[in-house]
Amino acid sequence: MKIMTISTLALVSGSALAGVSTPNVWGPMEHIMLTFDNGEVHAHVGTDASSPIEMHRFAGEVYDGAASVLNDTYYSSQYGWLADGFISLELDEYMWIEHVSSTAGLNVYEGGLRMMREMHTYDAIQGTAGSDDAWNWGGTMVHNWYSADALGAYEATYRVFVGDASGNAYSQYTSDLVTLNFNAVPAPSVLGMLAMGGLVASRRKRGDA
Repeated sequence: MKIMTISTLALVSGSALAGVSTPNVWGPMEHIMLTFDNGEVHAHVGTDASSPIEMHRFAGEVYDGAASVLNDTYYSSQYGWLADGFISLELDEYMWIEHVSSTAGLNVYEGGLRMMREMHTYDAIQGTAGSDDAWNWGGTMVHNWYSADALGAYEATYRVFVGDASGNAYSQYTSDLVTLNFNAVPAPSVLGMLAMGGLVASRRKRGDA
């Protein structure tokens, strides 16, 4: 049993530092719920500055292709845009999510369904790298990637509105604002996992577990 424990910890250590093809997905989904009813747009999210989404950096991991924009950054895909019920738009109407303000250093890249990250574009959106502030949301669940280069607290405020194909808002409809909160923190370290494994092995040896 002792040999098996050491082998398992060695595998954990090696995999945590090896290059991988796609970014990590962890934590429960946190949806920004969108509605459009009687000409009014509403956006709601359950987090705030006291309960931010954590962004982690996985040292040593290198992501392939377009996902490489997340290399050596703290990132998360937990936030997702989702319709709260049925949203009906006319052929010349589109739902837009526009960057209003954000903490310096916060970047956004286009995602999709969390478990289909190999198919995400990872295009810079919503003001990142000179992209348009307004991003056209297609109506399905989309988990974009949020990243930062340094530890700390971040937030981003977005305006959700209905507009034409070019992103010009229709004045007859209301819009709504929503703020997303983040905290870039170190990912659980390999040394921490090793220490935890050592504690388990020690307890087994003493017969405590």
